Amino acid sequence: MSIIQNTKFLFILMTFFCSESQILAADGTSFHLAAGGAGVFYIKQDYGESTFSQFAPEAVVYGYLPIFHHFWFRPGFRINYSWLQPDMPQAFQIKETDLRYMLETGLVFDWVILPSLTYAFGYTYRNTTLVTNYPIVSVNDSVSGSENIFYSHLQLGIGFPIMSGFIVIEPFGRFVMVQNDYRFKWAYGLETTFQIF
Repeated sequence: MSIIQNTKFLFILMTFFCSESQILAADGTSFHLAAGGAGVFYIKQDYGESTFSQFAPEAVVYGYLPIFHHFWFRPGFRINYSWLQPDMPQAFQIKETDLRYMLETGLVFDWVILPSLTYAFGYTYRNTTLVTNYPIVSVNDSVSGSENIFYSHLQLGIGFPIMSGFIVIEPFGRFVMVQNDYRFKWAYGLETTFQIF
Protein backbone atom coordinates (compact mmCIF):
# COMPACT_ATOMS: atom_id res chain seq x y z
CA MET A 1 0.00 0.00 0.00
CA SER A 2 1.15 3.54 -0.76
CA ILE A 3 1.25 6.25 1.89
CA ILE A 4 -1.91 7.83 0.42
CA GLN A 5 -3.76 4.49 0.54
CA ASN A 6 -2.58 3.94 4.13
CA THR A 7 -3.78 7.41 5.07
CA LYS A 8 -7.19 6.79 3.47
CA PHE A 9 -7.50 3.45 5.27
CA LEU A 10 -6.61 5.03 8.63
CA PHE A 11 -9.08 7.86 8.02
CA ILE A 12 -11.90 5.39 7.27
CA LEU A 13 -10.99 3.31 10.32
CA MET A 14 -10.90 6.35 12.62
CA THR A 15 -14.19 7.60 11.17
CA PHE A 16 -15.77 4.24 11.97
CA PHE A 17 -14.46 4.01 15.54
CA CYS A 18 -14.97 7.69 16.36
CA SER A 19 -18.33 7.91 14.62
CA GLU A 20 -20.87 10.34 16.05
CA SER A 21 -23.62 8.09 14.75
CA GLN A 22 -26.07 7.57 17.59
CA ILE A 23 -28.89 5.05 17.48
CA LEU A 24 -30.91 6.18 20.50
CA ALA A 25 -30.64 9.89 19.73
CA ALA A 26 -31.30 9.52 15.99
CA ASP A 27 -34.83 10.95 16.18
CA GLY A 28 -33.90 13.77 18.56
CA THR A 29 -36.14 12.63 21.42
CA SER A 30 -34.99 12.57 25.02
CA PHE A 31 -36.81 9.43 26.22
CA HIS A 32 -37.39 5.99 24.74
CA LEU A 33 -39.38 2.99 25.92
CA ALA A 34 -38.64 -0.55 24.72
CA ALA A 35 -40.00 -4.00 25.50
CA GLY A 36 -39.16 -7.53 24.50
CA GLY A 37 -38.07 -10.95 25.59
CA ALA A 38 -35.03 -13.13 26.19
CA GLY A 39 -33.88 -16.67 26.61
CA VAL A 40 -31.60 -17.15 29.63
CA PHE A 41 -29.48 -20.17 30.56
CA TYR A 42 -28.56 -20.36 34.26
CA ILE A 43 -25.50 -22.48 34.98
CA LYS A 44 -26.58 -24.44 38.05
CA GLN A 45 -24.15 -26.58 40.04
CA ASP A 46 -26.33 -29.53 41.00
CA TYR A 47 -23.83 -32.42 40.84
CA GLY A 48 -20.91 -31.31 42.97
CA GLU A 49 -18.41 -30.18 40.35
CA SER A 50 -20.78 -30.85 37.43
CA THR A 51 -23.28 -28.28 36.17
CA PHE A 52 -26.76 -28.17 34.68
CA SER A 53 -27.99 -25.46 32.26
CA GLN A 54 -31.45 -24.34 33.36
CA PHE A 55 -33.43 -22.45 30.71
CA ALA A 56 -35.68 -19.51 31.64
CA PRO A 57 -37.81 -17.47 29.21
CA GLU A 58 -37.82 -13.80 30.19
CA ALA A 59 -39.83 -10.61 29.55
CA VAL A 60 -38.26 -7.16 29.90
CA VAL A 61 -39.28 -3.48 29.73
CA TYR A 62 -36.68 -0.71 29.42
CA GLY A 63 -36.68 3.06 29.63
CA TYR A 64 -33.85 5.07 28.05
CA LEU A 65 -32.90 8.50 29.45
CA PRO A 66 -29.96 10.58 28.13
CA ILE A 67 -27.49 11.60 30.84
CA PHE A 68 -24.17 12.68 29.25
CA HIS A 69 -23.01 12.77 25.62
CA HIS A 70 -23.38 9.20 24.32
CA PHE A 71 -24.34 7.72 27.72
CA TRP A 72 -27.93 6.77 28.50
CA PHE A 73 -29.46 5.63 31.79
CA ARG A 74 -31.52 2.46 31.32
CA PRO A 75 -33.89 1.54 34.17
CA GLY A 76 -35.97 -1.55 33.65
CA PHE A 77 -38.14 -4.36 34.95
CA ARG A 78 -37.75 -8.02 34.03
CA ILE A 79 -39.40 -11.28 34.98
CA ASN A 80 -38.49 -14.87 34.14
CA TYR A 81 -39.51 -18.40 35.01
CA SER A 82 -37.53 -21.64 35.19
CA TRP A 83 -38.90 -25.13 35.72
CA LEU A 84 -36.45 -27.62 34.17
CA GLN A 85 -34.70 -30.03 36.52
CA PRO A 86 -31.49 -32.07 36.37
CA ASP A 87 -31.84 -35.84 36.02
CA MET A 88 -32.94 -37.53 39.26
CA PRO A 89 -34.05 -41.02 40.30
CA GLN A 90 -37.70 -41.69 39.38
CA ALA A 91 -38.50 -42.88 42.90
CA PHE A 92 -37.29 -39.74 44.70
CA GLN A 93 -37.25 -36.27 43.12
CA ILE A 94 -37.04 -32.72 44.39
CA LYS A 95 -38.62 -30.30 41.92
CA GLU A 96 -38.00 -26.55 42.06
CA THR A 97 -39.67 -23.81 40.05
CA ASP A 98 -38.35 -20.25 40.20
CA LEU A 99 -40.28 -17.10 39.32
CA ARG A 100 -37.81 -14.19 39.32
CA TYR A 101 -38.95 -10.56 39.28
CA MET A 102 -36.40 -7.75 39.23
CA LEU A 103 -35.89 -4.01 38.97
CA GLU A 104 -32.69 -2.91 37.32
CA THR A 105 -30.51 0.07 36.64
CA GLY A 106 -28.15 0.22 33.70
CA LEU A 107 -25.80 2.35 31.66
CA VAL A 108 -25.74 2.19 27.84
CA PHE A 109 -23.20 3.73 25.48
CA ASP A 110 -24.98 4.94 22.34
CA TRP A 111 -22.77 4.16 19.35
CA VAL A 112 -22.72 1.94 16.26
CA ILE A 113 -23.28 -0.88 18.77
CA LEU A 114 -24.78 -0.47 22.24
CA PRO A 115 -22.50 -1.79 25.03
CA SER A 116 -24.30 -1.92 28.39
CA LEU A 117 -23.63 -2.60 32.05
CA THR A 118 -26.62 -3.43 34.25
CA TYR A 119 -27.31 -4.29 37.89
CA ALA A 120 -30.62 -6.03 38.66
CA PHE A 121 -32.10 -6.82 42.06
CA GLY A 122 -35.31 -8.45 43.21
CA TYR A 123 -36.66 -11.73 44.47
CA THR A 124 -37.10 -15.32 43.41
CA TYR A 125 -40.40 -16.93 44.36
CA ARG A 126 -39.34 -20.56 44.68
CA ASN A 127 -41.73 -23.48 44.96
CA THR A 128 -40.14 -26.76 46.08
CA THR A 129 -41.94 -30.10 45.86
CA LEU A 130 -40.83 -33.56 46.95
CA VAL A 131 -42.11 -36.25 44.56
CA THR A 132 -41.91 -39.97 45.41
CA ASN A 133 -42.85 -43.02 43.35
CA TYR A 134 -42.75 -46.78 43.87
CA PRO A 135 -40.86 -48.43 45.61
CA ILE A 136 -40.85 -45.46 48.02
CA VAL A 137 -44.33 -45.48 49.49
CA SER A 138 -44.19 -42.61 51.97
CA VAL A 139 -41.67 -40.21 53.39
CA ASN A 140 -41.64 -37.54 56.08
CA ASP A 141 -41.76 -34.44 53.82
CA SER A 142 -40.05 -31.41 55.36
CA VAL A 143 -38.75 -30.26 51.96
CA SER A 144 -41.86 -29.03 50.14
CA GLY A 145 -42.83 -25.40 50.44
CA SER A 146 -42.38 -21.96 48.95
CA GLU A 147 -40.26 -18.92 49.81
CA ASN A 148 -39.08 -15.56 48.54
CA ILE A 149 -35.30 -15.38 48.11
CA PHE A 150 -33.30 -12.21 47.42
CA TYR A 151 -31.78 -12.28 43.94
CA SER A 152 -29.40 -9.99 42.06
CA HIS A 153 -27.15 -10.08 39.02
CA LEU A 154 -24.56 -7.98 37.24
CA GLN A 155 -24.98 -8.08 33.47
CA LEU A 156 -22.68 -7.13 30.60
CA GLY A 157 -24.28 -6.92 27.16
CA ILE A 158 -23.61 -5.75 23.63
CA GLY A 159 -26.63 -4.53 21.68
CA PHE A 160 -26.79 -4.76 17.89
CA PRO A 161 -29.34 -2.28 16.49
CA ILE A 162 -31.49 -3.16 13.48
CA MET A 163 -33.72 -0.78 11.50
CA SER A 164 -32.07 2.32 13.02
CA GLY A 165 -32.48 0.96 16.53
CA PHE A 166 -36.16 -0.01 16.30
CA ILE A 167 -35.01 -3.56 17.11
CA VAL A 168 -32.02 -4.30 19.35
CA ILE A 169 -30.56 -7.81 19.64
CA GLU A 170 -28.37 -8.10 22.73
CA PRO A 171 -26.29 -11.13 23.77
CA PHE A 172 -25.31 -10.92 27.44
CA GLY A 173 -23.52 -12.61 30.30
CA ARG A 174 -24.47 -12.39 33.98
CA PHE A 175 -22.82 -12.92 37.33
CA VAL A 176 -25.65 -14.22 39.54
CA MET A 177 -26.10 -13.89 43.32
CA VAL A 178 -28.89 -15.81 45.08
CA GLN A 179 -29.23 -15.52 48.85
CA ASN A 180 -28.23 -18.78 50.58
CA ASP A 181 -28.16 -20.67 47.28
CA TYR A 182 -24.61 -21.06 46.00
CA ARG A 183 -25.51 -23.34 43.09
CA PHE A 184 -26.04 -20.29 40.86
CA LYS A 185 -23.06 -18.22 39.71
CA TRP A 186 -23.29 -17.51 35.98
CA ALA A 187 -25.91 -17.10 33.28
CA TYR A 188 -25.90 -16.15 29.63
CA GLY A 189 -28.53 -15.45 27.02
CA LEU A 190 -29.89 -13.42 24.15
CA GLU A 191 -32.62 -10.80 24.28
CA THR A 192 -34.54 -8.90 21.62
CA THR A 193 -36.29 -5.61 22.36
CA PHE A 194 -38.53 -3.39 20.23
CA GLN A 195 -38.74 0.35 20.59
CA ILE A 196 -42.29 1.39 21.56
CA PHE A 197 -41.55 5.13 21.25
